[in-house]
Amino acid sequence: MDYDFTRRERGFGKIVFALTLDRKKMTERIVVGETNETRRHLENGTGEIYYDCTRPLGQLLLYFEADIKRQWNLNAMRLRESYSKIFPFESERWKITSPISDFLNSKYKNSEPSAMFAAIRTWEEYLNCYNINHGADLLIQRLNLLYRPFFLYGEYKPWQEEASVALSQTIHDGESQVELWYPVNKRPFECVVASVSFQPLIFYYLHKVEEWNFVFSECKVCGRYFLARSRHYELCSDECRKVQAVQAKQEFDERAKSDSLEQSYETAYYYWYNRLRKLKRAKNPDVEKISVVSGAFEVFRKEAIKCKGMVKRREMGQKEYADWLFKQQNEVDKLMDE
Repeated sequence: MDYDFTRRERGFGKIVFALTLDRKKMTERIVVGETNETRRHLENGTGEIYYDCTRPLGQLLLYFEADIKRQWNLNAMRLRESYSKIFPFESERWKITSPISDFLNSKYKNSEPSAMFAAIRTWEEYLNCYNINHGADLLIQRLNLLYRPFFLYGEYKPWQEEASVALSQTIHDGESQVELWYPVNKRPFECVVASVSFQPLIFYYLHKVEEWNFVFSECKVCGRYFLARSRHYELCSDECRKVQAVQAKQEFDERAKSDSLEQSYETAYYYWYNRLRKLKRAKNPDVEKISVVSGAFEVFRKEAIKCKGMVKRREMGQKEYADWLFKQQNEVDKLMDE
């Protein structure tokens, strides 16, 4: 079900953000919708909701909406300005709110549940506060509570100690409260439900992570952070495990190829070396032949190293190189027999 950011009549149900954590399957489930519809959807799948997704555990904390430039607050201030009584026609009010509706709709469409929920709550609060005394001030007060973590997580990650300290220092009365829905029907786990602020929900999540002794790790393959059972887990997904397996095989093949290459070179090198050594240790060394073989050996060594580099750069085949080395062994034999 899509939310309409052009609606002009206030709703009567409270929009909530419901979170369920499954320790065994390492997943989080998030449902966003009106309270009664969300409850029905969780219990028997019949409620009409705006969002329902089961993701790997930790995704909410890892990809929480970040707003270092305070775009959410700027748009909230524009909504506040539209409350002014200086506009003689209602159409002028909606003309002011039109770009804010577009901003909220874009955040709703990006599928990040923290941004999606904030977008819906923003428009709901805007409609709810309009006919209330001091509604403009109340609107900003409520939205500030909702947006506070967005700016903070532009600077820190949710699991960093600095973020937790900053959140704890700015928490207001009543802001730390959430509902806890216990398991019932098709809902086998407790569900923590927030509506006013994300902060108590974040604290709940971090508490569970600490209670379960889970850790945030950086994937060795893709470099993304993920929540793991322990620091022994270094890969974030099956996709990264497949990539690592392919990389490991390639590295093994390269090492095997390199080892074979070096072995071929060393075999030919010592073949020449031992022939030259035999000449030098003869009872009556042939100085002229030693000089000829020694010079040919040096030429062979330089050419062999050059060709080995070509094989590594894939400019020459390894079999071609091995055949060349074998022929060079024949060359030194000819020199010995002369």
